[in-house]
Amino acid sequence: MSARRTYGKRPRVLLTNDDGPPSSSSPNIFAFSKLLQEKLGWDVRVVVPDCQKSWVGKAYAISDIINASYFYPRGPDGLEGDICEAPRPLKEGEEAEWILLSGTPATCSNIALHNLYPGEIDMVISGPNHGRNSSTAFSLSSGTIGAALAGSMSVPLPGHPSDPSTSHHEHHIPNIAISYGVVARPCPPPATKLAHEVAVDICDHLWSNWGTEVVGSSKRPTQLYTVNIPLVEDWLLREKRKTVYAQMWRSSYGSLFKATTAIKGDYVPSSDMGQNKPQLVSAAPSTHTTSKPAGPGAIPTPSSTPAPPPPATAAPAAGGLKFKFAPSMSHLLNPPIESLPTGSDAWAFAKGYSSVVPLRAEFAGMQEGPGWFEDAEGQKIEAGQALPI
Repeated sequence: MSARRTYGKRPRVLLTNDDGPPSSSSPNIFAFSKLLQEKLGWDVRVVVPDCQKSWVGKAYAISDIINASYFYPRGPDGLEGDICEAPRPLKEGEEAEWILLSGTPATCSNIALHNLYPGEIDMVISGPNHGRNSSTAFSLSSGTIGAALAGSMSVPLPGHPSDPSTSHHEHHIPNIAISYGVVARPCPPPATKLAHEVAVDICDHLWSNWGTEVVGSSKRPTQLYTVNIPLVEDWLLREKRKTVYAQMWRSSYGSLFKATTAIKGDYVPSSDMGQNKPQLVSAAPSTHTTSKPAGPGAIPTPSSTPAPPPPATAAPAAGGLKFKFAPSMSHLLNPPIESLPTGSDAWAFAKGYSSVVPLRAEFAGMQEGPGWFEDAEGQKIEAGQALPI
């Protein structure tokens, strides 16, 4: 395959997510971003929500004013660092400058591509999400996939401000959504490290071997991929790991809410949920540089934790029939493997494989059956077929 065009001498990727900056609910993005740079030599620009924003899909809060702040991660895990209202030069020990936005993951993609880095981004990577996004039930709700969908829908993109006619993305920009499937808690560090290696290898492979969707007698570049990697050390060892192309399992989630008397709606997922991601309340931006939480109303720093939820016995508000998010998803997380379509993303996860699902940026999947997708060399791909990585 001929070399993909890039704006600079090396690929420049936008990295976003729905988990926010490094914290207990966002444990993956810092190490993954470093590995993209160290192993592949890619130039990584990070734009993420300023706090955890799961289950928002491809939403835009169109009545909100989006506030931006600048984060300078430090330390081995990026859990420390200054948050400033204005950009500044890097200090000793700081890894990079990240931008935090008070918007949704989809908002982060669009603003980054059009307002922050116009004419500079070669590919969008969303994730790695802390929790699986296999099957339609999770995928249609996922802020991680929503950010990649938003990237796909953000074309045409401008060229560089110095020469707007030089855009490489009039009709298509590559987008990849990556999710790590939590199986055991706490997540074993060796499994997470191996998952980063697998994710980077998949991104490298897709960058050089971007596939093509077959549409009747015509073809067009795949708009985006969603990748699911199981966080199980034994499955991810180099001599055992396997990655396959897959189609999305069509699933549904049933009831998501139950009645409550609580006043505040913070959500701490149960083990049955399987995503291990607390839903935080949006915060206003900080007005000063800080390495610690600045109190109520400030952007939470990466090391901050959510406020404790109210007691379940809190007095109900006047007149109040109320509900809280309380899904029960064991039927999605642990379905009998014989019930899963061979070649689906859920089947691959149950087998211990990492899966790569090509998607359209619309409420429909690619056509099912043989020959629905081609690799960069024009070879037909079957669901369940292994990637050569």
